[in-house]
Amino acid sequence: MMIATEIQILEIPEIYKRFAEVIGDNHWKNRIALLKQNIKGNKFLVDYIQSENSIAFQLEHLRELTTKFGTVPSWELNNQAIYPAASFAYQVLTIIDLSPKQFAEQLKRRIHGALKNPDDMRALLSELSAATHFAQRGLKVSWPELTGIGSFDLFIEELGPNGLDVECKSISTNKGRKIHRQEVLDFYGLLWPHLQTTRKGLQTGLSVVITVPDKFPKAYNSRKELAKQVSKQIIYRQNTTLSDGSSLKITDFDIRQLGSFPSTSNPKEARTVIDEISDTRNRETMVIGTKAGGALAFTVQSAKDDTLIKAIFDTLGDSAKKQLSGSRSSLFWVELFGVDTEQLISIASQDKDSSQPPTALRLGVSDFLSSPNRNAVIGVSFVSRSNLFREQNGFIDSGGSVYFFPNRASPLWSDDFSGLFS
Repeated sequence: MMIATEIQILEIPEIYKRFAEVIGDNHWKNRIALLKQNIKGNKFLVDYIQSENSIAFQLEHLRELTTKFGTVPSWELNNQAIYPAASFAYQVLTIIDLSPKQFAEQLKRRIHGALKNPDDMRALLSELSAATHFAQRGLKVSWPELTGIGSFDLFIEELGPNGLDVECKSISTNKGRKIHRQEVLDFYGLLWPHLQTTRKGLQTGLSVVITVPDKFPKAYNSRKELAKQVSKQIIYRQNTTLSDGSSLKITDFDIRQLGSFPSTSNPKEARTVIDEISDTRNRETMVIGTKAGGALAFTVQSAKDDTLIKAIFDTLGDSAKKQLSGSRSSLFWVELFGVDTEQLISIASQDKDSSQPPTALRLGVSDFLSSPNRNAVIGVSFVSRSNLFREQNGFIDSGGSVYFFPNRASPLWSDDFSGLFS
């Protein structure tokens, strides 16, 4: 099966119309209505919820335009914000058109579920991303469900001696974290009403670090009480241990440390500033300017360590055991949705610099591939989240960077795999 790898923007109105008919536009209409209701009253959730459900929001935007104008108007076709949803819709329609009815119906049901669950959507987008990568290299891509040859995600028939099994894994920003981003943003929403006096009068920088014993309390009333206790201590500027065992560390910082933050376009630079101010490392932090010219920096963390790398390789190990054939060459395609192109390149650059220690990612891959139970795994490719690239010669490309770890010691290694990501 050949998957579509490009579309013409003039086709977008017809693509959306047919996608809405085939899949049912009520699925994204109802989803967005529910999400808007859920984020009502907490402005901190808006950007995160829109990002987590970006395909659904784009489809709903197209539905609203179609309802108002009868079609997607021509002036909207240059809006690059709709291109991911248009590409998704076109690729799905292509697969449905070329598939037996049973598989097509199965795919429709999967899309219905993915529109309700961001993790499921990420998994589907990761498979399409991998399929696109191989199709752009002129390789035939098939879905094992169609042929019954296995439970992995993709099969590339023309690679290696017997084809290549590809298992796709999508890794969200929450993977391995004790505290998830939405929990933090929900907490900020509970804390916000209690900070009116501080937000008006603070003229300096104030860092507030909240460390919970393990995870955020699940009960709404418990989170609400935690927010009330934290706000009281901020007014008193007191470090303390709260009734649930959470600790609070409050320190002043020089407002000049923020420099051009948050307008800086360099995520690494912004992270360095935040870590220095909060005396933490890579934790969820929000910085808010006050009316008096000061700034509040809120950082939330768990007393227990995050385990991203361990979580990634536990997932791959379990998958290698249960989903790969073991008799054919196999590849893991791991899409890191919380890592952008520059960040992944930075990780790869550190590993190539002999004067620097190897990254945790490299050490994890080395340990993973050294297991004799994974001889069939010819490599692991880590892929950054996809972005749109600048227009060239009338084309707008999309994709991310790839950090590929080949396993040339595998008995199933073939020279066919050498140029997979070049």
